[in-house]
Amino acid sequence: MSVATAILKADHIGVRDLKEHLSTKILGKTLVITERGVPVSVNLPYEDVLELTDLLDELADPETLAAVAEGRKAINKGTKGRAVSFLFERIQAKRK
Repeated sequence: MSVATAILKADHIGVRDLKEHLSTKILGKTLVITERGVPVSVNLPYEDVLELTDLLDELADPETLAAVAEGRKAINKGTKGRAVSFLFERIQAKRK
């Protein structure tokens, strides 16, 4: 499951309930923290934060952005696309 899907499906917990049960309810779980029923924060497991950080780093890379733009142009012209994982593997191989 993607991190975005996990957040959308996450349990909601109020700030007061969070304070009362901090050690038992949130460790290692994806939770949407609410205040008066309005989402104000998200608690994510450590591995999910690392995954998001890696993804943001890759998306900020000029080579990655250029490759994605090139792929979009090709797909718009009718060329059959490839999986994004192939693109990331190719870029990582160039860096080594």
